[in-house]
Amino acid sequence: MVKNRKTCTWIAFAVYGLVMLWLLFGQRWGQNAGGRNLKLFDTVQRYIWVLEYSRDSAQIRHAVINLAGNVVMFVPLGFFVPMLWKKMHIFGWHFLTMVATIVAVELLQLLTRLGTCDIDDLVLNVIGTTMGFGLFKLYKHIFCRGGS
Repeated sequence: MVKNRKTCTWIAFAVYGLVMLWLLFGQRWGQNAGGRNLKLFDTVQRYIWVLEYSRDSAQIRHAVINLAGNVVMFVPLGFFVPMLWKKMHIFGWHFLTMVATIVAVELLQLLTRLGTCDIDDLVLNVIGTTMGFGLFKLYKHIFCRGGS
């Protein structure tokens, strides 16, 4: 039973990983975007301004998708990593690993010009992985009798 659950988790993680690779790099193949933003909260402030003042539904939808999407799409990563690696049950290890992983993704986007390297994405993505870690801890508490 436990081996089946671990296999299913690995399969789900692999599928998630492939979807994320496509979202982060593949859908922009051939577009050569290559932008960057290294000013903390610049993008977030611009999207919040759109949410507060714009009447353009397309701009509002884009702002919501960008802000919420950068959080939500990384929640599963924050959940899967401790499910698969026991060392990641410790928040400090998990947090450092997620920051390093997301920095690597942002640098790859910058170097490959397949996406935008944005410091705000790093912050939003880490919030998502931290929420995923919280969901993992909740899952362990409820379904594994308070396991580590």
